[in-house]
Amino acid sequence: MGLSKPLVVETWGDAGPLVYLIHGWGGWRGQVAAFVQPLVERGFRVVSADSFSHGDSPAGRHGPHHSTGAEMIDCFEAVVHTVGQPHALLGHSMGCAVAAQLVTSGVAKPDRLVLVASSPEMRWASEYFARSLGFNRRTTRLMQQIIENRTERSFADFDVVAMAGSGLLPKGLVVHDKADKEVNFKVAVDIREAWPDSCLLATAGLGHHRILIDPAVIDQVVSFI
Repeated sequence: MGLSKPLVVETWGDAGPLVYLIHGWGGWRGQVAAFVQPLVERGFRVVSADSFSHGDSPAGRHGPHHSTGAEMIDCFEAVVHTVGQPHALLGHSMGCAVAAQLVTSGVAKPDRLVLVASSPEMRWASEYFARSLGFNRRTTRLMQQIIENRTERSFADFDVVAMAGSGLLPKGLVVHDKADKEVNFKVAVDIREAWPDSCLLATAGLGHHRILIDPAVIDQVVSFI
C-alpha cells in the first residue's frame, strides 16, 4: 500500500534474512536499536521505521504529535510491502499489536515473532479509562464507537491475546518484566497461554523500557530469532 508522504526508514546490514523492529506508542526506532548490531553480526538485515508523528517521520493524518494505532499499522504495512517479507518481527508495547496484526492479516509471513512488553487489549484499556473519569456504560460505548470510527479499525485489531489464539502466528517469544508499571505482567501470561507455539521470558526489575537494552534479554531474543 502507498502512504501520503515519505516515512523515515532505516536499514542495517548488507544482506541476509530481514528482521523488522517495531517501536511502541510514542516511541521511535532508536528505542529498539539495541537489537540491531547483534542481529547484523548474526547475518541478518535489520529494518526499522518511525511511524507518522513519531521520531523523525513527518506528522500523519491527524497532525503533529497526534496519531493512532491504526496509522501505525498502515505505516508498517507499507514498509513490509516496500522492503520485503521478514524472517522475523519484533514489536515493543503497542508495536506488539501492530506486529501481530501484520501477521494475522497476511501482510507479513515471518518464521519468528517476538513480543516485548506487549500492550493490553484496547477495549479493556478504554473501559479502564472511562471508569477513571466516571463515565456511565452508555457514554463508554459511545466513546468506543467514536474511537473505532475515527481510526477505521476495530478493537479486535489490537487484541494480542485473541490473535495469539488464532492459530495464525508463527513460533513466538513473549518477553515481559514482572515489575512493568505500564502493562501488567498478566498480559504476557495470557498471551503465552493463548499461543501454543510460544514461550515466555520473564524478567525482574527492568520495567517497560529498560527491558529493551538489557544484555541478557537481547542475547536470548537474538538467539531465538
